[in-house]
Amino acid sequence: MNNTSNETTDPVLNELNGKITTKFYWAVTLLATIGGFLFGYDTSNIGTDLSFIPFAKNLATTDPFVYGYLIAGASLGAAVGALIAALLTDKYGRKFLLITDAAIYTIGALLSAFSVDLVMLLLSRTLIGLAVGADSAIAT
Repeated sequence: MNNTSNETTDPVLNELNGKITTKFYWAVTLLATIGGFLFGYDTSNIGTDLSFIPFAKNLATTDPFVYGYLIAGASLGAAVGALIAALLTDKYGRKFLLITDAAIYTIGALLSAFSVDLVMLLLSRTLIGLAVGADSAIAT
């Protein structure tokens, strides 16, 4: 026999199934998914963006390691950021860390946008990765 109702054996799930979704629920859901969106957006765009940056134009042939780090540095930073945030969330709380995380991402994005040399761009990519990884750990 198939059970087509939303009833489960878990009382918490039964209570949640009976609730009406509110604007607050959708706002929290949106905030929780921003990290994933930013990670995907950043990963998909950086490869093409590097061809427009004057000091990184020929980097693929002159220094492949640095070029690879510019592309994958955010992923490395995300792994580290998730580990660090997982430890700090219980101590400082989600709200404080999400605000701090947003500030770190903003600083990384601004540094990336206004980079004048390779070191500044490498640092900004790492900060962006740390923030995106932290957001994934904090929001879930």
